[in-house]
Amino acid sequence: MTLWIEVAVRVETPADLAIVEALACAHALRGTAIEEQPPTLRAWFSEDERESAEALRTAIAAAVPRATASVAPVDDVAWGDAWREHFRPQRIGEIAIVPSWERAAFREPARAVVEIDPGQAFGTGLHPTTRGCLLHLQEMDLTGRTLTDVGTGSGILALAAAMLGARRVYACDVDPVAVRAARENAGRNGLAQRVRVERISADLAGAPAAQVVVANLTADIILGLAPALRALMEPGGVLLLAGIVGEREGEVVQALAALGLRSPVRRGDGEWVSLRFRAGIP
Repeated sequence: MTLWIEVAVRVETPADLAIVEALACAHALRGTAIEEQPPTLRAWFSEDERESAEALRTAIAAAVPRATASVAPVDDVAWGDAWREHFRPQRIGEIAIVPSWERAAFREPARAVVEIDPGQAFGTGLHPTTRGCLLHLQEMDLTGRTLTDVGTGSGILALAAAMLGARRVYACDVDPVAVRAARENAGRNGLAQRVRVERISADLAGAPAAQVVVANLTADIILGLAPALRALMEPGGVLLLAGIVGEREGEVVQALAALGLRSPVRRGDGEWVSLRFRAGIP
């Protein structure tokens, strides 16, 4: 039985919870769940990511001294049960995100229904960064367009883009667990022929250029990859960035402006910001 590591963080206020959530997403974790009463965040790491788990606890202690954080091992069953309790069918605009184990019973009308089993990959649609991207994608006309999804996780954004009309979708991730989950999700949604999923190096070498490039990552990763992401944009293309905490927005905007991308369409959700840039707009 595989062991996983759970970091459980109990806080006193919603504001503290937002800070903890931002720190968690910056430490390459496998997934998170939030409990409202009492305000608690649970974050999961694989066994070989123990240093990242401890780094998260240290960062939380420095940023939110009032928080109480613990690190403990959990097995596969406990890990799966923990996040499944928080993953229910949900509507994000006109898109429904439905857990694979509830798809048969789901009957609500929707423009697109994305069936997801994230396994041990990040991406259920619950996080504000994912919601923001899904809303941005619905505002765009993707019919017949090409799209590259960098850091695909469970594949949720790539699959939604295909259902919204993108003719060719390339989804990539550095994590083999994410690649496996995204491929399985493409298959269960009947999109294995239209959504190509590959493991890729951290420098994005080999990723194809596209009319739409999506990167739901973190501010630090986006800043490091900014030139590579810009290079993936076809002339007149769109770059959609998310995973950005509000206080880092200015840095990201400035970095993209230096690459010729300005005046982004902005969407906020609590402490999180997503930005949509179009090449050629001054």
